[in-house]
Amino acid sequence: MDTLPPEPSNPMDPDLVFSVARHHPEVTTAGRLGLDRVEQAAAYGMVPLGLPLPQGRRDLVVMAERREAVALEIEGLVARLVRRAALLEQGRRALEGTHVALLAAEAKSRVRARTHDELSFPDMPGPIRLEVSRSFDIDELTGLDDATLRQHLVEDPQLRQMLEAALEDVAARLWQLHELVGQADDSWTFENLAQRLYRVARTNHQPNDILRRWEEVADTWLRERAVARGRTFVNTEFDFAKFERLFPTARSMGRKLVAVVGPTNSGKTHRAMKALHEAEQGVYLAPLRLLALEVMDRLNREGTPTTLLTGEEEIRVPGARHMASTIEMLDPEQIVDVAVIDEIQMLADKDRGWAWTAALMGVAARTVYLLGAPEALPLIERVAGYLGEPLEIVRLDRKQPLHMIEQRLEYEDVRKGDALIAFSRRNVHLVRDIVQAKGLTAAVIYGALAPEVRRREAERFTNGEADVVVATDAIGMGLNLPIRRVLFTTLEKFDGVEQRELSPAELKQIAGRAGRYGHHEEGEFGVVAKGTAQQLRTIWTRPDPSFGPRRALTVRPTRAMVDRLASRIGRDSMMLLVDCFAAARTTGSPYRVADLSALRRLAQSLDERDVGFEQKLSLLFMPCDPDKEVDARFFNHILRAVEKDEPVPLGLLVPARMDRLDDFGLEELSRSCDLYYWASRKFPRLFPDRKAVEERRAEVAGRLSELLASTARRQRLGKPGGDGRPGGGGGGGKPKPPPGFRGAPKKRYGPRKG
Repeated sequence: MDTLPPEPSNPMDPDLVFSVARHHPEVTTAGRLGLDRVEQAAAYGMVPLGLPLPQGRRDLVVMAERREAVALEIEGLVARLVRRAALLEQGRRALEGTHVALLAAEAKSRVRARTHDELSFPDMPGPIRLEVSRSFDIDELTGLDDATLRQHLVEDPQLRQMLEAALEDVAARLWQLHELVGQADDSWTFENLAQRLYRVARTNHQPNDILRRWEEVADTWLRERAVARGRTFVNTEFDFAKFERLFPTARSMGRKLVAVVGPTNSGKTHRAMKALHEAEQGVYLAPLRLLALEVMDRLNREGTPTTLLTGEEEIRVPGARHMASTIEMLDPEQIVDVAVIDEIQMLADKDRGWAWTAALMGVAARTVYLLGAPEALPLIERVAGYLGEPLEIVRLDRKQPLHMIEQRLEYEDVRKGDALIAFSRRNVHLVRDIVQAKGLTAAVIYGALAPEVRRREAERFTNGEADVVVATDAIGMGLNLPIRRVLFTTLEKFDGVEQRELSPAELKQIAGRAGRYGHHEEGEFGVVAKGTAQQLRTIWTRPDPSFGPRRALTVRPTRAMVDRLASRIGRDSMMLLVDCFAAARTTGSPYRVADLSALRRLAQSLDERDVGFEQKLSLLFMPCDPDKEVDARFFNHILRAVEKDEPVPLGLLVPARMDRLDDFGLEELSRSCDLYYWASRKFPRLFPDRKAVEERRAEVAGRLSELLASTARRQRLGKPGGDGRPGGGGGGGKPKPPPGFRGAPKKRYGPRKG
């Protein structure tokens, strides 16, 4: 027989009263007031609550004028809790055997009705239990008999609609995932994903929570599938362990390799230029934009029309069947008679070696000339043997003898015709200031200078306008200057990771610039101000491990490879694609994947923006270094313009006025011109001022050349009120040598003498 819930007839439960009263905002305890006894609360206008409380918990007090009202509120709340407890007990009894349960809600005046059902789905390990609930005020249900309460809750339309909607939503999401996964010919099937989805639903039955967690699980699973399939695709379709096979045109030509090796100033470039002149079609691959520009000029002057192509510029020459380009611009589909790969020892370079590997494996030339240092010959021979291509070796000797200066020199010993070598832009200018203080004029050459400026600085030294040249190791690659002596201001350099000693190959490459044929009968090299002749000799005679038998050839993906991989795995996340190539298998081969961290940083920036995939591809292989501030800043400008689809006039990024800029500011402006020109080729609508940027670049180069040529160059660096970059002193006095250079003032300890 159905019964009504009993009316509460017992006095209020003291424990229940306490649990309600202690949370009332107007009730506190004598202890919180700092009192020992409840009676002392009267001094604060407070009195005991006056309701039944358990033994030992009778110190609850309330403001005297509010005691009656607060007590009534607490009594009402207690009564509702008693009614709710009775209702929950009735619900447990009345709903037994149904899919509905009655539970306590968070609010003390409400209860929650919960129902459930199960959903079965193909390939799911088991049924998915789904639960929904809605709350009722206890007054809605109090007073109903068991049968009425049962019918009211089991047939509640809102509860049933919620359950049906949950079943539909979960089923729809499963069908979406099933379609997204599709038919698989590997282990990454929907059944595999369903195992993970079921683990979530096995312990969690709330539809919204399940769907939210499934999004995370599906995203993780799809990424893992993309990575696994991507790595498989990279290892099967590209197979970096057989990197040479990625260049079928070169492999099918029966190429001949000609290694022309010898120290600097031995005539390697002359022999290669002769071969290019005699070829109907040829390509010269340079390590530097400046060298490509010089070779283009030389070939054109000598009657062989030649086009220039670098990452930052392109100069088309009508009727040209030859090309001079930076090595990264290799086109493996362009078939030529002769190709020249300059500075082949760069195969061992940890940062750019991948470009020489790709050129050596992929240039489609019948004869490939490899110009470089003798130390690279064992590596060249190993590669030729591995490829099965015939190798002719031409060994050249220096045209003038080269001698080591057996004692350290001082800056007072520097004379006209010397080249002083430093290994950073900062130190080049510091050394320049020192030699100018000694009464010598100086030209400067370093990597941050535009090719036009470097060439003008070289001309100043060549024609005698500058007594000496101060340069970084950029001088070691192809710049033919009438240098009498090469003097190292330090025998260490920062390679981007650590400060390290020069390698023997680096030392010989730079030192060999001394004693140019036709200008000096012999060349000399030594150290000035810092380092010792003994350290110099030790490096010179030491075997170079860079070209040892364990040296691997670094490889890197191309734009076309990344594009194909994205099509295969259906993902456009640049970081994911780069990571797939970074994990490429090369074990047991002569190759290893290059450090792709810089590429990955660009990829991360691209993935954070709303940019199309083709645009991402172009920007991923943009010729910039994200570690350099000006490059990173301009990259973000381009990215913002592409994302917003807003044209960027040249004046917004490269101001026309430059009269107040120092050499550092002009260098940044020149670099911005280079990057704007690149962007104008890739995104001509967004960067429309290609002709203007060419003119602006020439203006910047001219202004920078004038500034560097001036013996009164503004000494901004290190000046009071300057920007903090160290450098020579201001005013009319002689600049002090920087700390660490010989001649700098020594630190003084203790009190000064009067």
